[in-house]
Amino acid sequence: MTATDNTTGGLTREQLIAAGTPLRRLYIEAAPGSGKTTVAAQRFGIQRFRSPNDPRAVIAVSFTRSATAELRDRVLSHWGPAALAWPHRIVTLDTIVCDLLTHLLHTGHVQWPAGHRQLTVIDHWRVLLDTSWTRREPLVVLDGRQVVTRTVTRVRNENRPATAAVNQALTEGLCTHQDARHLLETALDDSDIHDVLRSHLADTARTLIVDEIFDANALDLALVRLAASAGLDVTVVGDPWQALYGFRGAQPDQVPSLITQAGFMQRDLRTSFRWKSTQQQLLADQLRQGHGVTLNQGHAADIDVLLALQWSHLWDAGPLVLPLAFSSNTGQAQEAACTLLLSELTQRTFGDHATFHNDALTTLGIDQQVLERMRPRLNGLLDDLSGTRELNALLTELTATIKEETGRQLPRRHPTHIARLQHLRTRLQTPSSRLVPGLTAHQAKGREWDHVGVRLTPAEQGTLRQGLDSHNEDHRKLYVALTRAKRTTVLLQPGPS
Repeated sequence: MTATDNTTGGLTREQLIAAGTPLRRLYIEAAPGSGKTTVAAQRFGIQRFRSPNDPRAVIAVSFTRSATAELRDRVLSHWGPAALAWPHRIVTLDTIVCDLLTHLLHTGHVQWPAGHRQLTVIDHWRVLLDTSWTRREPLVVLDGRQVVTRTVTRVRNENRPATAAVNQALTEGLCTHQDARHLLETALDDSDIHDVLRSHLADTARTLIVDEIFDANALDLALVRLAASAGLDVTVVGDPWQALYGFRGAQPDQVPSLITQAGFMQRDLRTSFRWKSTQQQLLADQLRQGHGVTLNQGHAADIDVLLALQWSHLWDAGPLVLPLAFSSNTGQAQEAACTLLLSELTQRTFGDHATFHNDALTTLGIDQQVLERMRPRLNGLLDDLSGTRELNALLTELTATIKEETGRQLPRRHPTHIARLQHLRTRLQTPSSRLVPGLTAHQAKGREWDHVGVRLTPAEQGTLRQGLDSHNEDHRKLYVALTRAKRTTVLLQPGPS
């Protein structure tokens, strides 16, 4: 991926400076394609082997499993397995949250139901618990220092478990990552607990490297501050132009104050190894400088991927484009059922699952063994979709298949679900032998292709002509979408291509 052309010939001067500087508080600002992951991996190895007699951990974290796995692979390939010998590790920030919460359980500063001191942390309650379509949501909270469950009423219905079921799960030592985050964030408001965790970090770790710092939320930033106050060497890496996760609670506007208050020094990675044409280099420079840009128009047959800010705009782009999701994951069972069909089609076409494949399995309570049993029937449904069989009948068969395998009764049919099947039929019936994958800017972040098409609304095109501002999240989404290409970025109009 990033800067692979450069790694065989060694690091550039700016990369060497960023990787090897002895600064104890370092902020690395990395432009697209500038070798961010390469530099983070190099810095991890340097920190790891610099003090071989120090038993404390060198830790690197990122916010997604895929980004964490990529960084781990880079470290292993360059530094070897010894670099990750315990206690040194590269994990998600959620893992650090769980480790700190476990420490509070062991020290008695937080009490878990039934006295548990070791937890099993899962992604969603839907993995284990039955859900219903309701506004009532059970929350796992601290009452003093005791973990309890309270029920709140939300504005919108979602698939949620019952409070009694969550209570029972807590007594068995279970919780979700979201629960662990909320509990730790609340606990940190207690000055005694704050001091306990700061001492724990000082005793057990000597270095923290945080990738994609502009994706950090309030708790993430608090943990970085905690590590710095505990005396750890702290490196944070990111790009304010590529901060996209405000909807998850990210607070990129708070990162500059963190950098200033904790005394971070800045080193930049400005040279990009992504651009393979002067045209794309110029586009990237103009965008970052806030200049207005008008894109050339292109055709789906000439691009490697189509990007947009919303999934719906990708489905409107014509039959040659196969988006990898119907919409952002909502947890709705009927949408999850359609996602299973989409995932079979994307595997046939691109060799990849649909974006929310795992979320769909979780929502429907399907494990890998059940999925393998279902796949022949799912592929049979796709074959029927490529023909003329009535869509209502196909949806009925899909819901019946899921009920037979899982016992789940899906909600009644809705025109939206029929429309999703029609979208799949249109792609299956296209005479072209080549479909183009469609992704949102969020899903494309960190990736690159030779030729990229973008599907923009008239308002988004107007924004682009006026110039982008890094303080506006919608503008940052446009920036990310337009800096994924190595050679060309073109505007793709809606409709058949």
